[in-house]
Amino acid sequence: MPSELQSPTQSVLGAVRYAASRHRHQMLSDGYTPYISHVFRVTWILRDHFNVDDHDLIIATLLHDVIEDTPATQNEIAKRFGSKVAGYVKALTKDERLPKKHREKEYLDKLVQAPELVQIAKLADIFDNLSARIGTLKLRRTLENARRLTAAFSETLVSAKGRRALYSVQQLISEIESTHPPQAGTHRSTNGKGRRRAENLQGK
Repeated sequence: MPSELQSPTQSVLGAVRYAASRHRHQMLSDGYTPYISHVFRVTWILRDHFNVDDHDLIIATLLHDVIEDTPATQNEIAKRFGSKVAGYVKALTKDERLPKKHREKEYLDKLVQAPELVQIAKLADIFDNLSARIGTLKLRRTLENARRLTAAFSETLVSAKGRRALYSVQQLISEIESTHPPQAGTHRSTNGKGRRRAENLQGK
C-alpha cells in the first residue's frame, strides 16, 4: 500500500501551511478578510473550475504570492517543494526592484514566455481578482490588466485546457463590463504594507 506520509496530498497540505504562515499578518483591502483567502480561491479556481490537476502547479498556485509579498525566497521554496515549483512561483512573481512601468512590462514578457501551465495559473488569479472587485473602485484597473493579459495569452495558449481557461476569463470580463460598469475614481490603502500589497496583488 502506498505511503500516506509520502503522498502528494501531504505536499499540498504542507504548501497550505507554509502559505498561511507567510501571509498570516496580511489582510485584503476590506481590512478584515485574511489575505490567504485569495490564495485559496485562486487554487480552487485552478483545480475545480479550470480542471487542472498538476500537482506541482497546485502547490505553486498556493505559493504564488509568497516571494512577491513576504520574505520568502525562491531558494527556500525550492528546498521545501522542489525546483519546478519554485520556478513556477518565480514566473508568477513581479520584480519589485524595478520601476513600475518597467516592472509591468517585464512581468508580462516573463508570463508570455512561461510554460502554459503557469499562464493558466495566472488566469485563475485574474478570474479571482475580477470576481472580488465587482462593485469596487478597483474594478476599472483590474479589467484593464485582465484585458491586457488575456490578449497576450490568446497568442500563446494552445492546449484545449488552456483555451477553455482563457475563454472563461474572457467571458467573465464581457459579463462584468455589460452588467457592472466600473466606478470612476481610485482608492488608496493606509493600513500598512501587507494591506497595500494585498490590494496591489489583487489588481495585477
